Amino acid sequence: MQRREKDTPSPAETAEAVRVRRLREDARRPISVNLAEGIALSHKLMRFTGAARSS
Repeated sequence: MQRREKDTPSPAETAEAVRVRRLREDARRPISVNLAEGIALSHKLMRFTGAARSS
């Protein structure tokens, strides 16, 4: 029985390729943009965890 060559990448390989592409895109942006997005995400997560603790 012969093994077929892989024509399509596995889901893990696809996810890794997407991750690398996004990291490269982020690296091209100014640090201030990445910092602002990080701060905004941090605030959103704080509100989310605060809401979870309240319920």
